[in-house]
Amino acid sequence: MPRQGACFYQDINFRGQYFCVAAGDDLDALPAGTNDRVSSIRVLGRTEVTVYADPRFRGRSLQFDANAGDLQTESFNDLISSVQIRSTAFDGGGRRGSQIGSQNPDVIVQRAYQDILERDPEPAGLRMYRSRVIDDGWTEQQVREALRNSPEYRERTRAKAEEIVRRAYLSVLKREPDAGGAGYVNRVLRDNWTQADVERELRRSPEFRNQ
Repeated sequence: MPRQGACFYQDINFRGQYFCVAAGDDLDALPAGTNDRVSSIRVLGRTEVTVYADPRFRGRSLQFDANAGDLQTESFNDLISSVQIRSTAFDGGGRRGSQIGSQNPDVIVQRAYQDILERDPEPAGLRMYRSRVIDDGWTEQQVREALRNSPEYRERTRAKAEEIVRRAYLSVLKREPDAGGAGYVNRVLRDNWTQADVERELRRSPEFRNQ
């Protein structure tokens, strides 16, 4: 393991097969057998890790400056295809800066908005989070966490979960969901259930068996 860098594990909580990358190195494609199979990341030393969903540093991305024991919580489990590793340092004012170059704060904020809220930032939001990045040393991960805690994100997420459950009910039971559908909505939100997961459970219900 390098003193500064990151290790990528096949299973959650830093278990299973793994590989490590030293700070300053980039992988435009993961080693054979590891593409889309990373479930946890251990960050070593003062390091900033940027992971991408596609090879050659393309597609959806996410930054980490601390351990991530379960990438499911970041909706990035088994999705990593390329990585960039940067060492970080602190200047006299206590701000963190990359020793290999820093990213444009506007790009960080815009990318976080597009991935989390699926829209471009409004001027006020761009100014606020740009200030957080520049003045307070926020990472992209911190910007994303703040957006996930916003009322807009919670409303969007619940609306998507309700639509997943509604489609499952229409597909299996041929009707709109009733009050019992709330339990499935919670499973979608809490356990990342898909429409197929909900449909599987509905097929086990007495109502479906009696049809």
